[in-house]
Amino acid sequence: MDFHSVADGITMSTSQSSYSASSSSSDGDKQYQSLEGFYKGSDEEEDFDSIALDETPSVSPRLKRYLFPKKEFVEELRPEEVRWFYKNEKSKKWSAFIGYDSLRIECRYRALSLNDDSGDIDLNDKILVRGGLYEVDVLKNLCIPVYWTEDEVQICRGTWFEEGYWQPLPHRYASLIEIEHMLKFKGEKLVDSAPEPHKGSKPVIHNIQFNDFHVDWNASDEIYKYNESVSSKLMRNVRQSLGWQKSGTRLRRGYCIEAVMDDKPPDVCHLVFVIHGIGQKMDTGSIVRCTKDLRQCVKYMSAKMFPEFDQTSKRAEFLPVQWRSSLKLDGDVVESVTPQKMKGVRNILNSSALDILYYTSPLYRSEITNSLKLEILRLYDAFCSRHPYFEPSNGKVSFVAHSLGSVIIYDIITGWNPANSYDELMSSVLSEEEQFASGNSELLSDVKEARAKVHELDDLMTSIRQRQRQAVKSLPFIVENLFALGSPLSVFLALRGIRPQGSGSQEHIVPSSLCKRLFNIFHPSDPVAYRLEPLILKHYSTIMPLHIHHFSDPKKQPYSKIPRRAYAAFTGAIDELRKEKDKVSLKEEDSGGEGETASTDQSGEKQNGADSSGVQVKSQTKFSLSGWLNKRKKREVDEKLSAELQMMNTIGKASEPKCDDDNVSYTSLEDLDKTELEYRLDFQLREQRMENSYLSVLTSHTAYWTNKDVAYFLLTHLHPELQEESCSLPTGSDH
Repeated sequence: MDFHSVADGITMSTSQSSYSASSSSSDGDKQYQSLEGFYKGSDEEEDFDSIALDETPSVSPRLKRYLFPKKEFVEELRPEEVRWFYKNEKSKKWSAFIGYDSLRIECRYRALSLNDDSGDIDLNDKILVRGGLYEVDVLKNLCIPVYWTEDEVQICRGTWFEEGYWQPLPHRYASLIEIEHMLKFKGEKLVDSAPEPHKGSKPVIHNIQFNDFHVDWNASDEIYKYNESVSSKLMRNVRQSLGWQKSGTRLRRGYCIEAVMDDKPPDVCHLVFVIHGIGQKMDTGSIVRCTKDLRQCVKYMSAKMFPEFDQTSKRAEFLPVQWRSSLKLDGDVVESVTPQKMKGVRNILNSSALDILYYTSPLYRSEITNSLKLEILRLYDAFCSRHPYFEPSNGKVSFVAHSLGSVIIYDIITGWNPANSYDELMSSVLSEEEQFASGNSELLSDVKEARAKVHELDDLMTSIRQRQRQAVKSLPFIVENLFALGSPLSVFLALRGIRPQGSGSQEHIVPSSLCKRLFNIFHPSDPVAYRLEPLILKHYSTIMPLHIHHFSDPKKQPYSKIPRRAYAAFTGAIDELRKEKDKVSLKEEDSGGEGETASTDQSGEKQNGADSSGVQVKSQTKFSLSGWLNKRKKREVDEKLSAELQMMNTIGKASEPKCDDDNVSYTSLEDLDKTELEYRLDFQLREQRMENSYLSVLTSHTAYWTNKDVAYFLLTHLHPELQEESCSLPTGSDH
């Protein structure tokens, strides 16, 4: 067989099992356009929500001519003219591999066909395809995922195609048609004559019959396929009776777009591990589907919003991390004690919410943590072995963690150990025992001895943990970003005793030496999600989280320049308090102060009555309905302030010598303006105008994977250079 120019640049005896380090070439080397450019259809006019985010566009290429150089004679198909396809079980159409993948599969196929059993070719060797996420086994005609177990698909070698949709004929038919074509027309000169409608049919110079259809050759470049169904035969008879040309589907030999090695994805510069939360036991393949949705959404955002970025040599890859599916934990003991009544609902709870109890249990926490850690290490080693350029080129690693998964990966990153809490618990228990043993010298002596042993054990365990951390790193890389989606992490941290430090830095939550940035992304109606910023600075509980930009906003203000905004209840409560108190004071003045049981001095403090000599005189209590109502009104106004506001008023009183309520309130605001976070951590999705808050409670926790704003946020933070392009809103603009 003739391999021509492509075979000269590709080694046939061994398949390329990894993507090369340099994946982009100059524009001058791109003689032919990528396949994806011809699948556009009406994408620009479609609403974004209706566009399928698949790995290949769903619309077939609409071409009227070939793109590769026309041949003058009938000859063997070159590797560039053959196209390989894959198809999912639920899909009706074949999806074409990109040129880079198709060429390597074809060369592997030809090398295996020429194999003389000499042992020069490793029959078990596979080819990385589809961005390095899958491997092709040419002998088994399978495309197999590398990093997870589900989602095996069939592959097909395309040589003959139906014009228009360019779907390949099944290989068993295409191979027979190819044999007949070469036997009859090999070496003949090709004259491409597009047929025009006219009366009468052209003579058939060659024919091949199959069970469901037959193929007629009217010329070496005019081949038609005719179905043998009853309806098709009836239509042909009608057309023939009217003197029209027979209707059939024109077949094309060779694909419409020539495969080129330059049609390949960029190298991976950022590896993102996607970690699931609870419920994976109930649906073991869910995280694979969710990761695929997220990957395609980010990919579409990149092509939609930053089309030039796709031409660079950078891209982020998302890998699903399945930490729950292989765990047995209690050995189904919980299932054995589950009542039979409402068994279906109970099984759902056992397979989902019970994971939280497992993780908080000292018996199973380490097993869960080790499972996630080992799976991450396995995936990282597998990725680096197939992409040897990644570590030398300083590739970055980030995590996207959902729900409970964010808590587990946080503990792995920081090395948190519940033994710290147990030490505190033992100290608390001994303190209680010491109080109960008051007066009993023997018990006090035993408590003292137990306390010494606890301290000794604590020092020993601390030394062991420090040495272990020095000897074995928790992870073999520095985490660039941790994106927590719908995360309850702050609740876990609060229950562990984490309190605001007042410095504005995240260091006491997660050191930047272990994780450079932490992003807490949540939907306002997500019942599982909580804020993180108040664990750093307490008063941020009154400050709104930043709203995530809508992807379609023409100009976006950088998040670092968006000013803090307090909740409306916070900003309005103080003004309302002043107005209401002024009204009450005026009413009291009008009523002559009735109802007061004590006088008020210049400082505003209530004093009991006293005569001129300083002798205390007990005032008589006099009830007044207006005075009682005024007091009640005061209490109602005071209760409008939240616990956070009252706490801040206390802060203001400590720093302000004046005790006037109005001055206290405004002083606290001034103090708060001086303390800011080093950077914002809480990012809130915008609610849709017609969104129902009660329905969102049921859907918001799992809606992050296909959310376009989340995808855009991840894209611009995984590739910070894109933020400069998108964030150009003038300073001071309201957003």
